[in-house]
Amino acid sequence: MYAHKEAEGASVLPSAGLFITLYDEQTLRLYLDRGVYGQLMAPVFDKVSVRSRHHHILADYACVRRGAHVFFFLHRKIIYGGQVLGSETVGSFCLNGPYSPMGRKAQAQIYWDESTRETYRATARPGLFTVPTVGERCQPYLLRFSDALNLQGTTITSDQLYFELGNFNYPLPSNSISGMGFCTLTPGETDIALSLLRQEPMELFEDTTRETTQLLGAPLPFTPAYGISHLHEAISEAHLEASALANPELLPPPLRPERTTLCRQVPISPFKPYQMDRADICYFSEDSIAEGTIPNTIIELKNKRTGKSGVKQIERYLAWLHKILPRDASRVSLYLFAPSFTKNAATSIPSKYRDQVELLEFNATQAKLKR
Repeated sequence: MYAHKEAEGASVLPSAGLFITLYDEQTLRLYLDRGVYGQLMAPVFDKVSVRSRHHHILADYACVRRGAHVFFFLHRKIIYGGQVLGSETVGSFCLNGPYSPMGRKAQAQIYWDESTRETYRATARPGLFTVPTVGERCQPYLLRFSDALNLQGTTITSDQLYFELGNFNYPLPSNSISGMGFCTLTPGETDIALSLLRQEPMELFEDTTRETTQLLGAPLPFTPAYGISHLHEAISEAHLEASALANPELLPPPLRPERTTLCRQVPISPFKPYQMDRADICYFSEDSIAEGTIPNTIIELKNKRTGKSGVKQIERYLAWLHKILPRDASRVSLYLFAPSFTKNAATSIPSKYRDQVELLEFNATQAKLKR
């Protein structure tokens, strides 16, 4: 349908994209002009509550690698931002201040402080401000981006993208983003959006701003030393997901991504009003499936002992994949990754799916494959 290639001679990996929702033009101009984005989040002064959304948001940042394309979604329009700067091998985000566990561990300074903006009210602490009707907010994680494609500010309508996505009879991250600040895109969505921006642009968004907020020096990039040292330290599935995505070396060799695009919470489900089944971690390889909209590898994570219920979850994924892609569904590999499994876990895998499913367990000293 659509194809996108980077500069001639470059090593071409499946495209990666981020879909970021914003609510006003002033904020969009500021982020485009400065090449910075940070989601507003509640500060964390101690440990992250298991009920908090902190690690869910961190997991989106953790998927990002250098070169990912940034798309902003505002008032039924999609505006191109640029390509992410940073690492190709670990989470390509920066730590901004002491309002997250990693920020305190790294003794990160405040590099980006929106508290001087007219719409917010500053507090006595740098980088911490009050948002009307919401409360105290900060931006503990930052993405930096610049544009080497001469597309920054190029705009299409959201309908242009969604009309094309209507050719697929299953939901994708960008059309199931409701309730999220931003999400990762499949390579297929990314390529379609880039092609539309190049071939059918609607207008050019003005990216100059009168705001005074500036980036104060070079932000502190994430490194594995600022995260957990073993997956058993994760306090929730979201923390497990964020940690494994940010630092794939925490994963056993069979699960480490190689020349792949990383996505998370990808719908593997029919359209539903709510509670669509979403796969935790997905890898999209060069040998693309369904134009890069279906992952080559799906990893379902559990932070506690699991068994038949965990297997049932991946069985639902496979049943749906075989329904919508009867010829290609067998190309998808699925892993159930947990600290341990009940005795009936392996035997509960339906025989017709056993060639596609692996149970992988981790403990305090090693990870091993369970067949």
